[in-house]
Amino acid sequence: MKKRLLPLLLTVILCLTSCSGSSSQMTVKPSQFSEETQEVLQIIDDEIVFFDYQVSDLIRSISVDIWKFENGQWVNAGKSYGNLAAKEGRLAVRLINGSWDIFFINEDGNSKASYKGAPDFSSAAAQAGYRLTQPTEIEPGKAITLWSELGFDESAAVNQATSNFRDSNCTMGTAATVTFSSDVVE
Repeated sequence: MKKRLLPLLLTVILCLTSCSGSSSQMTVKPSQFSEETQEVLQIIDDEIVFFDYQVSDLIRSISVDIWKFENGQWVNAGKSYGNLAAKEGRLAVRLINGSWDIFFINEDGNSKASYKGAPDFSSAAAQAGYRLTQPTEIEPGKAITLWSELGFDESAAVNQATSNFRDSNCTMGTAATVTFSSDVVE
């Protein structure tokens, strides 16, 4: 049922909200919603997070990368990218049932890319997570961590999850990053 609600939910969110800010600073930040929209979002719990971005003319494209900790190293498990049509936008990432979904949302509708293979954290002795919670300045070509989930073999091994998931001593993990670029995607 949740899968059927998502397209409707994305449309409602787009109608009820708009990307905010008229500042010239380039930032990505968690989306802020009205109380009514927050109530609708509670239906799908913690499975999806939304982010708004604002860029200058310098930025021409966006890339959201999915990372997975595999055989002792972080590897790219998927990527969704494209050229920007506007200076403000919204994206969402969702981790559910062992897969990632990436949504790009604009006034014309939304697009979705899905990637399977997120780790099963049920075997982890401990788990830690990170989500971007504050506005973060965009630097062209620099990846910004939006969300990470890390698993550990021993509960004593858990370190505080930060935006730098690659420095973790995890034994399993997954993360989503966004990178803005001044290059046009071919």
